[in-house]
Amino acid sequence: MSEVAVTVVVGAVVALLGIPVGRWLEATTYRKPDEDDVPHPGRRWWVPIVLGLVSALVVHRIWFVQDDAVPGWPVAVVLTATALMVVLSCVCLAAMDLDVHRLPDRIMWPTMGFLAAGITLAAFVGGGFDPWLRSVLAALASGGFYLLLALLSLARGSLALGLGDVKLAVVLGGALGWYGWPETVTGIYAGFLVGGVVAVGLLVARRVSWRGDFAYGPPMMVGALLGFLLAPQTGGAFL
Repeated sequence: MSEVAVTVVVGAVVALLGIPVGRWLEATTYRKPDEDDVPHPGRRWWVPIVLGLVSALVVHRIWFVQDDAVPGWPVAVVLTATALMVVLSCVCLAAMDLDVHRLPDRIMWPTMGFLAAGITLAAFVGGGFDPWLRSVLAALASGGFYLLLALLSLARGSLALGLGDVKLAVVLGGALGWYGWPETVTGIYAGFLVGGVVAVGLLVARRVSWRGDFAYGPPMMVGALLGFLLAPQTGGAFL
């Protein structure tokens, strides 16, 4: 099969498998008792579409873009499984964050554990120690940076960034770190840019006030995806 055919098939299969995920999210079983009065988010028709599209792009990047971080098919298989699980978790977390402005630990912690296991297995089957170490350092650096921002935000009396965003930064930084520092730095920086654009758009549309908050997790995820896909072509333009 050609690159295009593989990409399309992966996207279509994952999109079909994502239909029950969207229905599960519609049930809002992740809400806390004090969030029951929040307006219902409605149908999550976009969930399977986003799952299929992002999964197809990620698989294409791992299998068809030459990268020293993917030295052979055993590593590619492990990284693909790991990446698809992270994509699934991120789409679910994005839907929840858009609904209640919260990134639930019951998804975040297992995702961290699966990512740690995935990069460790990838290192053992041929990836080597260097990308594993870089992934760990990138996770710690990204999480530490966001923790600093969250503490500064709290000191100013704002909850614009919370611990959920810090944990998400650990996941995104760790996932990008395997592939290189350009991907990590570009992904984190792009997340700020996307978040800024979203914030300005919401302010202009009067959907939030200057002191209001919004779901910052989805812009972080979009930025990470941009870093993952574009950094190899741009050579890490933000470094």
